[in-house]
Amino acid sequence: MLAPRGRLFPVLLLLVVTILYGYAVLFLATPIAQADRDGREAQNLYLLALGIVGLVHAACSMRRRGSGADWPALLLPAYAALQLIPLPLAVLRVVSPARAELVDALGPLGLAPAFAPISVAPSLALSHFLLFAGYAIVFFLARGIVRKTLDTPWLAMLPIIGIAAWQGVLGLSQFLSPRAPPAHGSYAIRNHFAGMLAMSLPFALAFAGAALTSRPLRGPLPAGLALRAGVGLAAAALIGVGILASLSRGGLAACAASILVMAILESSAWLRGKRKWPILLALGLVAVLALAVLAPAQLTERLTNVTSEGRVEVWHDTLHLIAAYPIFGTGLGGYVSAFEKFKTSEFEYVQDYAHNDYLQFLAELGVIGFAIAAALLLTALNRAVRASQQSPDPGIHWLAVACSGALAAILVHSTVDFNLYVPANATLLAWICGITAGGLVDPGEGHVVQPDCPSDLPIQAQ
Repeated sequence: MLAPRGRLFPVLLLLVVTILYGYAVLFLATPIAQADRDGREAQNLYLLALGIVGLVHAACSMRRRGSGADWPALLLPAYAALQLIPLPLAVLRVVSPARAELVDALGPLGLAPAFAPISVAPSLALSHFLLFAGYAIVFFLARGIVRKTLDTPWLAMLPIIGIAAWQGVLGLSQFLSPRAPPAHGSYAIRNHFAGMLAMSLPFALAFAGAALTSRPLRGPLPAGLALRAGVGLAAAALIGVGILASLSRGGLAACAASILVMAILESSAWLRGKRKWPILLALGLVAVLALAVLAPAQLTERLTNVTSEGRVEVWHDTLHLIAAYPIFGTGLGGYVSAFEKFKTSEFEYVQDYAHNDYLQFLAELGVIGFAIAAALLLTALNRAVRASQQSPDPGIHWLAVACSGALAAILVHSTVDFNLYVPANATLLAWICGITAGGLVDPGEGHVVQPDCPSDLPIQAQ
């Protein structure tokens, strides 16, 4: 167990990070490209505070050896910085011919520079680079906090559960107002509100699950565990209602995906052989029927009238943009500028986003940057899934199940929306990935981190 003195610093750090995440949900819940002057000022204040907290944490953790599997968390902002470095035109023509063509087009006007960065929109790329650096800080803060509180892994869930429950209440009040608009919480767009809630729901369910499975084999459930289970289930109900009230089809699909992944992982320990899949199928049908019964009439109507809303045409055009900037991309934030050349529909609208995180990151980061981001997410998912199956500690097991469900939610929702271009949601994803790095499985070494270990080293899994 951690000594009280050893616990004080991570608990204070957790409190500070909770405040910062709450600030992001309140003031940074607008897509980056749509942020006004106040939004940019709030972003700068947020990054400044994150930087200070990150420096304090780094100073207190200098002796801590990190895992080699965490390198993508540092490499991603470094790659974003690389896109900002001015390169000689001869080099630019090799690494990004399409970008070099844009520079050459300025030649007849006498404005062609001798050096130019890979990014087609350097000012936007700088803003994204700073945000990516902030997300990296959140990742390492979460990793450090979880490592220092492994005996109480549910602590890492509290910021996610508390803020999501608050947003669920806010969304429900909006839905029940006289105008009855779709719930959106403090977010500018309801889909991103639903995306945050879908990533958060697994943690509320896991919080209750961890309390219920920690009970003695015989006898009544202790009052403390009963209270924790009740709080978790109440928070899950508020979050679930918020998702339904948002009327977001993508959010509902993400929610279903997260619950399905959690059910599969949890049932794998006690369902074996041919019985497993029929039971899971039956549970899935029950969940679908429950959602159909609970869903508002407006959401049911939207589900029966599925349209692409122009997304398919945008995705098709984005593929041409990717083909033009395949290796290093357009630079973060460069999508809106570079896409105009390839746009074949909806000319009356400015296309800020591709409504698909995979396609847009591939367009802006190129194959190399996209591979770095994919390595970070896949490593986190691998750690979470393996820990859910290997850890004998109920708290860590449920934390791993929750992380798996949350990652499944964002992976599904990102196919139809741009959640990761909303700083609040990207911060949440960084926090979740940091949790997996701090207390779950290191796939490179194949062991499960366990609590109550005086040497603070991993114990080999049985």
